Amino acid sequence: MAEGKILRELFLIRHAESRGNAGIESEGIADSVDPLLTELGVSQAEKLGIYWKSKITFDAVYSSGLRRAVETANGIIEHQPGSPELNILPDLCETGVPAEYDGFTFEELKSLCPAAVPAEDIGENAKTVVPYETPGESEKEYFQRAERVLDYFEAHYSSGEKLAVVSHAAFLTYIIFYIIGYRDKEPDYDFTLSNTGVTRIIFYEKGTYPYGDVAFEGVNDLRHLV
Repeated sequence: MAEGKILRELFLIRHAESRGNAGIESEGIADSVDPLLTELGVSQAEKLGIYWKSKITFDAVYSSGLRRAVETANGIIEHQPGSPELNILPDLCETGVPAEYDGFTFEELKSLCPAAVPAEDIGENAKTVVPYETPGESEKEYFQRAERVLDYFEAHYSSGEKLAVVSHAAFLTYIIFYIIGYRDKEPDYDFTLSNTGVTRIIFYEKGTYPYGDVAFEGVNDLRHLV
């Protein structure tokens, strides 16, 4: 099997089932835009954490600042050795969040995941949802945000680290499309990202892997739910 020098491995994870996914009637903007997980969703996150417990030790865990992502990430962290921090990276926010929604504070998110902290270098003025400088976004700006996320990981990890990254179906799609070459407009096809579906992407040092510098090792993997 061909080998290359691995720079980092991203495990892109869609959050577990939320109240919104289940069609539960919402009360107010927080419950609508930023719902909690259902009982099934909590179970899905727990199964994901248990599945990886004996298989992978993550070097870092990240999530958006939306509650369903934080709860899902907590299910992973609870089963990781040493209980790593949960790095809240606002750029991982879902698309289409209203500009007027500020979300919960970093401290408030600790009630869902005690290990939650602001990710390094995000800026003192960043909100927990979409960073303050991007209150409204076009499709092109979603791609720009995807680029910022990938640049962030490239700047912070280059020694083969394994990163769990919990985000949302639409925004994870932009990240994946950006990686395969799209920059300002989605292609005319799509794919399914289920609740807790895992997409593993390996980044290699340029020229060390004969099949390219990026390899997808599965999309929407749901083996942990079997």
